[in-house]
Amino acid sequence: MSRPFAIALTAILAAAVAAPLARAGDYKLGALTIRQPWSRPAQAGMNGVGFMTIDNAGKTPVTLKRVETPAAASVEIHQSAMAGGVMTMRELDKGVVIPAGGQVAFAPGGYHLMILSLKAAQTVGQKVPVTLVFDNGRKAQVDLVVQLTPPSGGQAPAASGHQH
Repeated sequence: MSRPFAIALTAILAAAVAAPLARAGDYKLGALTIRQPWSRPAQAGMNGVGFMTIDNAGKTPVTLKRVETPAAASVEIHQSAMAGGVMTMRELDKGVVIPAGGQVAFAPGGYHLMILSLKAAQTVGQKVPVTLVFDNGRKAQVDLVVQLTPPSGGQAPAASGHQH
């Protein structure tokens, strides 16, 4: 192996190791990384839910405007919050801003996707295809993995009497 080639190969390998690595099940779209998308089991005809974290390594904010899926009648972006001991939920029809250099977590008890009127049951191990549509016109095809608990293995917060 020639010395210049060995130096170039070493530099490439070092850059690959130093760069942040996306985990299995993560998706990249330009400066955005969609991490650990998942959903819970749900019956056909009922509503499902979608969770993930969206990181924006870019220098400008990006807005998640809408979400589409062939698996249900429609998808809405929602936010749950505790107010006066009561869990409230509202649709965010203008979307969610992912700040420049920041992230937004879609997690139980906070931002989430409401997957309305499922066409088929979602069972553990299945993947639910969704398309995330951003304000810059770019789209990310993502599979929500159906599982009982968040991908980290941690326990999801209690629903506090609020059901989908």
